[in-house]
Amino acid sequence: MKNIPKWAQPIIQAAISLLLLVLLVSSGFLPMKYLGIAVVLVLLFLLISFLTARSDRIATRSLGAVLAVVVCIILIVASVFLHQVMNTLNQVSGTETQIDNIVVIVNESDPAQAIQDTSGYAFGYFEGQDEEYLEETLSEISSLNGDADLSVTPYESSLVLANALLSGEVDAMIYNMAYTALLEDAIADFTTITRIISEKQFESPVHTVIKDAEGADAPDAPNASVDKEISYTEDSYNILISGIDVSGPINTTSRSDVNIIMTVNPRTHTIQLTTTPRDYFVKIPGVSGNQRDKLTHAGVYGVHSSMRTLQNLYGIEIQDYIRINFDSLVQLVDALGGIDVNSEVEFDSGGDNHFVKGINHLNGEQALYFSRTRSGFADGDNQRGRNQMLVLTGIIDKLQSPALLKNPTGVLDVVSRSMQTSVSSSNISKVIAWQLDNPKGWTINRQSVTGTDDHQETFSMPGTEFYVMWPDEQDVKNARDTIRQVMKEEPQ
Repeated sequence: MKNIPKWAQPIIQAAISLLLLVLLVSSGFLPMKYLGIAVVLVLLFLLISFLTARSDRIATRSLGAVLAVVVCIILIVASVFLHQVMNTLNQVSGTETQIDNIVVIVNESDPAQAIQDTSGYAFGYFEGQDEEYLEETLSEISSLNGDADLSVTPYESSLVLANALLSGEVDAMIYNMAYTALLEDAIADFTTITRIISEKQFESPVHTVIKDAEGADAPDAPNASVDKEISYTEDSYNILISGIDVSGPINTTSRSDVNIIMTVNPRTHTIQLTTTPRDYFVKIPGVSGNQRDKLTHAGVYGVHSSMRTLQNLYGIEIQDYIRINFDSLVQLVDALGGIDVNSEVEFDSGGDNHFVKGINHLNGEQALYFSRTRSGFADGDNQRGRNQMLVLTGIIDKLQSPALLKNPTGVLDVVSRSMQTSVSSSNISKVIAWQLDNPKGWTINRQSVTGTDDHQETFSMPGTEFYVMWPDEQDVKNARDTIRQVMKEEPQ
């Protein structure tokens, strides 16, 4: 029995060491040479622990015991952190589903508080709505009203439907909440003069929601190349960074207010950021036919619709996407300890924020104002797009710096709640391991496209003219050429 305490700590240390090594191997984060070093260090400390435990000298055993405790604490902290990183990656990566919130709304003055109160109501719905979701919603309404026959009228657009509700032509409106932001652009205070009485979430695979992009404009634009297998450590690739603003799950369908194509060439360690104005007047492949719509509206039909719209515009392949909830930008920047941006212009923004031309150190709230302000600029939304790229560059730079080590758990927590990507966790792990093996810094370049201001009816909201921007074809061509050039470059 006397020998049990002597060997207890080395055995516990060995068990914790084995756990950490298993996590390191399964994560795929470490290149083989670093994994080898980790194994050697673990075995070295184990050897020291066992040797000191066998010593006849009390002082040596005591020193060994203290060392074993310290090593065990370090191993436990490392294991917990590594497990948290792996969980976060699994949460945000490889996501191929989207959530649609189908709601039933009435006028704010309507007495109905729930579906059970809508007996005898006239319901309206948008013809472009998913039929499966609509049938299930109507079936539930009927069931909750004693299996009564429903009075249901289809409308050609969500805007016509909303006006029918407000005018009393229908008593209740069934629609996808993704259209709410669009309706608020057309009808002042829409969300305050109406009220939700029922809401249901439908989750579906992204790839089944958007049809193949037939009849794309650009002769060399791919229809659906997002499933092409590439090596993220050897091949060049494009990722759409889609900035959304949702209060629910990150994969909730929403318009895309930020559309940045991130072109990555791992061979030259170069990142090219290309921003496209949210109001660009474009065709949405597989959705709008020959009609045009705002680029931001493409997100309402799913993130793959935004990807294919930009593929069609630039004649390039976009392999994956990252969706970022810009509402969480504040927490991410604060978790990183703030970021530095090199502003192109001096301007004031909400919250009494003043930004100088040159370097500005921003906290989370300031970064949000910096990236969202567009009034007061000579070229409005174009400058906002460039500012968004500056904020993204500041975040990438901070993620590459030792500052990340100051609050890694805080950063992971924000990322898990505010980011979603189609890139698999295994590919992300390979990129991490590759970056550790090739610790060279990244060169980040930025470009944006412009166009001509106008007011036009859009595919998603016919009947009302909205501000749009006709693409400058030469600008688009120049951006396309730059992207292709970055992708084919080889190291000097």
